[in-house]
Amino acid sequence: MILPAIIFSFIMATLYACIFHLIRGGNLFTLFIYIVVSNIGFFGGQYIAELMGIKFLTLGTINFGVGTIVSIGLLLIGGWISRPIE
Repeated sequence: MILPAIIFSFIMATLYACIFHLIRGGNLFTLFIYIVVSNIGFFGGQYIAELMGIKFLTLGTINFGVGTIVSIGLLLIGGWISRPIE
């Protein structure tokens, strides 16, 4: 990936984390955790798609579809794990 694609990927993954935090709520620390998890998911999805040769909603050199799915999936799993015990 070239530098503009990396920057755009960081922006999109951070946007997913911010939207998830807006819906779910929490403090600044949870926002930071969501941003880290979302970026790991997005770039992990990119890497997995590259290894497996999957192309789904590509945007230049970014495999946008797989990155988005994995990022949102990890956010949902992380939000489920971090929910308070009732």
